[in-house]
Amino acid sequence: MVNIKSYLNTAIFTARLSAASAAVFILSSCGGKYGNPSLELQDNPAGIYREYLSGIRMQDGLSTDSLTVLLRQWLTVRDSVFAYVRRDTTQQVHSGTREECLTLHDSIRAEFSRLAISRSRTYKEVLTLKERLSPYAGDKELHRSAEEVRPFFASLDKRPAYRGDKEKILPSYRALLSGTLKDDIHGHDDLKRFIEKEDAVFRTFMAHLHSFGKVNMSDITRDTEKCCARIFLAAGRQEITYKEAMIYMAMRTNRRLILNVETCLDDIHRGKVTTPEQAHAYIWMILQPYASLDGFCIALLSDREKETLYKLAGRTPEAFRALKEMMHAGNDRLEELPGMLMEIFIATL
Repeated sequence: MVNIKSYLNTAIFTARLSAASAAVFILSSCGGKYGNPSLELQDNPAGIYREYLSGIRMQDGLSTDSLTVLLRQWLTVRDSVFAYVRRDTTQQVHSGTREECLTLHDSIRAEFSRLAISRSRTYKEVLTLKERLSPYAGDKELHRSAEEVRPFFASLDKRPAYRGDKEKILPSYRALLSGTLKDDIHGHDDLKRFIEKEDAVFRTFMAHLHSFGKVNMSDITRDTEKCCARIFLAAGRQEITYKEAMIYMAMRTNRRLILNVETCLDDIHRGKVTTPEQAHAYIWMILQPYASLDGFCIALLSDREKETLYKLAGRTPEAFRALKEMMHAGNDRLEELPGMLMEIFIATL
C-alpha cells in the first residue's frame, strides 16, 4: 500500500521561568493534591521538576481534558527548566543539575505514559490531544497563509479523477511520477500541477485499493518520496519559498490521509476486505491519522477536514471489530490501541 508520510518536523516552543512557576502553582491547586511549591523552585530547576513529578505521581485515571491540561503545563515547565539549566551550565553554577533534570524528565514522561493508558481512550480523544498540543495551533500568520492556499485544495474536489480502469491506473501513476522526476519542479505552477495531477490519479487508485493487496508498489512509494523531495529542493533554490512548500505539502498530506482512511472504512463496510492479509494492511492504514499526523499538519486541517476525521474516528472501532473476526484473532488488544497511540505521541513531546 502507498505510505502517507509527513515531511515536516515538529518545532519545540520555549517559555520563561516565570511561566513555569505559574504552571506549578496551577498544578498545585488541582484537587489540593500537590501541596505548595517550595521556595527552592525559584532558583533550582531540579526542584521544579521534582515537585512536578511528585504531583503527577498522585494522578490516575485522568480524563483526556485533564491529561491535556497537565501536558501543557509540563511543556511549559520542561522548556523553562532546561532553559535555566543551559544558563546554569554556562555559568557553571550547579554541577550535575542537567543530569538530574534529564533523569527527572524521563520519570515524568513515564508517568504521563502511565496516565495515557490508565483508562479507556477513543480515537477521537487521540486526535483531540494532538490538536490541542500542536505548537502551531495559535499561529495566526500560518493560518492566514493556509487560508490563501485552501481554495486550491477545495478546487480539487471539482476536478475529475483519472478516467482509467484498474489495469491502467498503476502504469499511469508510475508515468506521472517518472515524468515529474524528469521535468523536475521549478516553481509555484509546477508544484500545483504535480499536486493536481497526483490527486486525480490517487483518487482513482483509492477506488481500487482493495484489489491491490498483493501488488508490489514499492517503486510508487519511492518515486512519490522523490517527487516530494524535489519540491523542497526547489525551495532550496528559491524557486518557491520554504513556507509555501511546507504548507502545500502538509495540506496535501492531510487530504490524502483522510481519503485513505475513508476508503478503508468504506471497503470494510461493503465487504471488500476478505483476507487476513488485507485486514492487517487496513488496520495499519486506518491508524495513520493517529500515528503520523504531526503538529504542523494537524494545525492546517480545515474545519471540514476535522469534522470528517472525527466522524471516521467514531467509525473505527466497529471496523476493527470486523477485521478482528476476519483475522480470527483472540486477545489482540485492539481496544487498547487509542491509549497506546496517546502513549506514543507523548513520547514525541
